Amino acid sequence: MRITRTLFASLITVAALGMAACAPAGSGADSSSGSLSFSLNTDPATFDPSQLRGSDDFTVSRFLYDTLLHGDEDNTFAAGLASDWETIDAANYVFTIRDGAVCGDGTPITPTIVANSLARFADPETASTGRSLAFGDATATFTPDDEAGTVTVALSTGWSDFLSGMALPHAGIVCPAGLEDLDGLAAGTVEGAFSGPYTLTSSTPAVSYELTLRDGYDTWPEYATPLTGTPATEITLRPITDYTTIATQLIAGDLDVGVVSDENVTRFDGNDGFSVVDSVNTTTYLQFNEREGATFADQPELRRAVAQVVDAAVFSDISTDGRGEAILSVSAPSVACVNTDASLIPAIDEAAAAELLDGVKIRIVGTTLLSAGNEYVAEVLRNAGADVTVDSLDNASWSTLTSAGGTDWDINVQGDQNVLGTLTSSLLRVMGPASEDGGRNKGAAVNEEGYAALQSAMLSDNPDDVCGYMQTAQETFLERTDAVPLSTIPASNVVRDGVQVRVINNYLEPATIRFSE
Repeated sequence: MRITRTLFASLITVAALGMAACAPAGSGADSSSGSLSFSLNTDPATFDPSQLRGSDDFTVSRFLYDTLLHGDEDNTFAAGLASDWETIDAANYVFTIRDGAVCGDGTPITPTIVANSLARFADPETASTGRSLAFGDATATFTPDDEAGTVTVALSTGWSDFLSGMALPHAGIVCPAGLEDLDGLAAGTVEGAFSGPYTLTSSTPAVSYELTLRDGYDTWPEYATPLTGTPATEITLRPITDYTTIATQLIAGDLDVGVVSDENVTRFDGNDGFSVVDSVNTTTYLQFNEREGATFADQPELRRAVAQVVDAAVFSDISTDGRGEAILSVSAPSVACVNTDASLIPAIDEAAAAELLDGVKIRIVGTTLLSAGNEYVAEVLRNAGADVTVDSLDNASWSTLTSAGGTDWDINVQGDQNVLGTLTSSLLRVMGPASEDGGRNKGAAVNEEGYAALQSAMLSDNPDDVCGYMQTAQETFLERTDAVPLSTIPASNVVRDGVQVRVINNYLEPATIRFSE
């Protein structure tokens, strides 16, 4: 029996069929040699799936490691390393491991190998940023049966997003060679660690990462709509921090797949050489550092004052060239159970805010991909009399800083890529365990009422009750002003003719990339 209580949304295939011959002479896609190129925003911070933090880490990990499950269309899952699965209740699950799966060094992937990898992921000492998404606060016991080909999972407390957690890139199965060399695992130098379709064959930071399809690999996800086309034998991942450069390289034929999130997407209007599909799984919001000794700790009125000068619609226009929309929570409007009550958002009141913000020193951090928005937030706070500094960092540096704990920042302009596709994923950014304790809560806000409501939602099988609990959780963080909702950040997935890749749950799924038939 397969229980599919997940919020994975529809699937779209970005494909261009039969027009590869029309690609420009410099086309990166070369089906005769099986090579194609794919853009990253920055260098991956790690190749250890348990330690993934940013969107580029997620992308690379999808190529290198298999997961038990994959998100699929119509609110279901696709078989990954698990050929079948059973949900007994919210705390107990059984997975049947597919026959024929092998590691990068040829080691057969047994239930014991799967259990050992997942036990490390679930161990609080591993401090995985995906742990709270997959397990909540529960401890997890994994019992393999190599003879029966199964892994039985028992959670100490029910967590109804567990199956979604087993589709996270953080839950990628690490083979024994990787677990025996954790430094090499993080560096990507242990070929035998990989369970996915590709191995990392070379890496030059800031230049490129070369992936090679494993000989004989045949355990692709079993989607409801089967994969078609031919997988690339070689994939080059190129870190490019500027959307203008990504668009230029796509048009010049130096890239085959790229993501463009600003006005550069208009350069592909009417260009039959590309397919463009928008996805919205990234939202932005201000997050306050509430650790002891930080400027905004125990200062809800000061946090509210910030909300009274930052106009979400203006931020959206500046950050997305008008392509995004203001939001009323920390997730996109399309996510189930998201708040729709605008009265919970403080109204703009610059005069009232200035009375509290005048002379307050505020350090803002954010990613370079939101530089214009970061500067807007800094400017309106300066206009209110605050003494503001702002640092826009590359994705890896920003993620490391804001997840490390400490009081080196006051406001984080959070760009939140919702890889789980559920409200839970984003709510855990503003409540629950702090990031330095293995959670996702970067600001370390202590919101016991909100977190209790979230946990109740994860124990309920009634959709109406779930949304009721979720609304309570949202009301608490909004009333406390632990975060200030800003806007969605649409991403335009640009794909050259002759290449196809699927967008699942508003997330471009790297492992589905193929040459079109």
